[in-house]
Amino acid sequence: MYDAVLVPTDGSEGSATAAEHAIDLAQRHDASLHALHVLETEQVVDQIPDFEDSSIFDRLADAGQQAVDDLQAQAEDDGIDAVTTAVEQGVPHEEVVEYVERHDIDVIVMATEGRTGPSRELIGSVTESVIRASPVPVLAVKVGGEA
Repeated sequence: MYDAVLVPTDGSEGSATAAEHAIDLAQRHDASLHALHVLETEQVVDQIPDFEDSSIFDRLADAGQQAVDDLQAQAEDDGIDAVTTAVEQGVPHEEVVEYVERHDIDVIVMATEGRTGPSRELIGSVTESVIRASPVPVLAVKVGGEA
């Protein structure tokens, strides 16, 4: 049923929980696993006029790369050999949907909340936007809060 599973990650505990579910799903279906981190650089540039400090972008990119590398190592430790990682720049939900289309992803597994933490909403805004725009099923993994 699933040949390719995508797990977007921001390196948060919520993303780690979603990664466990994505790894399990990939194992059950003998599927490849894709780990994606999106640098939301437009927000930084919009909020700081005349922004020219590339070192911040470098640190953000390094943190994103570390997040996907950690997920890849976890998946490989659990016996998944086919792991693809990517760090993209842009609007997170748009990049996730574009990645799905470019790589023939069958299902997305993501946390209900990420690095920004819990809110009053049932799910985070990125997760909600992905669910609304995705051409494939999205498994939203509940994290935090009361069960």
